[in-house]
Amino acid sequence: MMYLEELEKKVLRLISKNQELQTQLLAITKENELLREQNGQFQATLLKETSAAQALVKEKAALASGIEELLNSINALEKAH
Repeated sequence: MMYLEELEKKVLRLISKNQELQTQLLAITKENELLREQNGQFQATLLKETSAAQALVKEKAALASGIEELLNSINALEKAH
């Protein structure tokens, strides 16, 4: 009889531990989903920022080229006079 009581206690402890682990698993799964969502948002933001930075580099190069052309034109006009 004592053996059955000990076995029953052990089963109840295992059931309790299983429920605790199931609760932890649920919390970790939710956290994982949140982290995946945040990661996706961060990747989208990074892609936008990278695209914006590349556009700025191209714009800077175009402006530099335009300024260089203007300076060359001014130099040519100065030499002509």
